Amino acid sequence: MKCIALLLILALAAWAEDCKVLVDGAGCRTRQLVIARIFKNLPEVTDVDLLPRTEAPALNQRYFVVRSGGKSPQREQLVRALGRRAKFYHVIEVAPLPPEDKSAAKRAAR
Repeated sequence: MKCIALLLILALAAWAEDCKVLVDGAGCRTRQLVIARIFKNLPEVTDVDLLPRTEAPALNQRYFVVRSGGKSPQREQLVRALGRRAKFYHVIEVAPLPPEDKSAAKRAAR
């Protein structure tokens, strides 16, 4: 029984998708926390990590790593989740996180 549960957990982890989201207008810490909270409330999203400022192309932009238990959210879904705040926080790019980047992103966020 334990083996079946373990295999089921490993199978679910294999289907899980993570993505890297570039957001413009997320310069200050308060804005970053608001955006992370909004993204974390999406269905299937299990965690949201914030990458260091050096990763982003501009000072007012930040990368968020969105970890999902299933299919990762698409750009339109993230913009809709921001609601009226999408006027200030612009989702520029949503890219799948390659498997080798997942562990590096987890270390950088801590």
